[in-house]
Amino acid sequence: MTSMVLTGGGTAGHVTACLALVPRLKRQFDEIHYIGSVGGIEKKLVSTDPDIVWHEIECAKLKRSLSPSNLAIPYRLAKSVKQAKKLLGEINPSVVFGKGGYVTLPVALACGKRIPLVLHESDLSLGLANRIAAKRAKTVCTTFASAEPYVHTGTPIRPELYQGKAETVRIRHGIRMPILLVTGGSQGAAAINDAVRKNLSALTEKFFVVHLTGKGKTDETARDPRYVQLEYVENPADYFAAADVVLTRGGSNTLHELAALRKPMVVVPLPKGSASRGDQEENAAYFEQRKLARVLPQSDLSRNALLRAVLETFAARTEYRERLSDYPADGTEAVFREIIKASQEALHG
Repeated sequence: MTSMVLTGGGTAGHVTACLALVPRLKRQFDEIHYIGSVGGIEKKLVSTDPDIVWHEIECAKLKRSLSPSNLAIPYRLAKSVKQAKKLLGEINPSVVFGKGGYVTLPVALACGKRIPLVLHESDLSLGLANRIAAKRAKTVCTTFASAEPYVHTGTPIRPELYQGKAETVRIRHGIRMPILLVTGGSQGAAAINDAVRKNLSALTEKFFVVHLTGKGKTDETARDPRYVQLEYVENPADYFAAADVVLTRGGSNTLHELAALRKPMVVVPLPKGSASRGDQEENAAYFEQRKLARVLPQSDLSRNALLRAVLETFAARTEYRERLSDYPADGTEAVFREIIKASQEALHG
């Protein structure tokens, strides 16, 4: 009986990247376990697959602002590591794969020398949890090309992403013109939401705007026959497939899913500050330098720059698609190979 452990959380992107590997992992391991955080987003997403065994541990999350709660982190982390060690002892996995986020760190520290650890970093630079955990890892896979000792793989992408049906969206909403898809990620993005609504009449002259606002962030005062607001959708692959141009944040997983589908995009990265370490700005700059996307700073959203950026990106859509077709966005198979390699090396000593 062979088993392996997936871990990662904090954002939906960490979890969906893990889940993208599951179809391949099922062919290799008898049991797949997932260790997530108590009260995190992971459980809801992982529960969609009944074949994955769910576990949870308490996690210590570092706040970027000065906060008294940070003083308790060493104690809480020690408690988390103890819980993770107990679970790993019961599961006895051949390998652990960590996608990042605060739940990854205690699991990584609990692996010790006996259990091989493979990490994956979504962003251009390693997040705090992965930076610490990397010291214990057999392999660190990266989404973006980076220097040794890391292994550039690309990012795991859900197979269902490629099965989206654009016509389903067009029929559902009665759309007969180019579609601008607006998405700020699973939590939405207030700055993007506000800017789209302020520029709505100008945008709908050229596009039907499909706006994925995030839960609880629709605005009933924003109305236009060529505009639809949705808090979330059960079938995001259909909406991605239907989009002719996308206005999005700079999260790595979203950027690479759109790149894999060769979607022209305007990227408004979350600025560096209390809510971000600047990773989205780094990701977006990487894409812009390679002419894979157009970047619009959040500070420019309230100006005419938004409309101009969307129109010019749409006009250059053929060139963007050609460049994106050469970009290695999908790293599902490459990451899977690194997991199997680490597992087999440990098995054969």
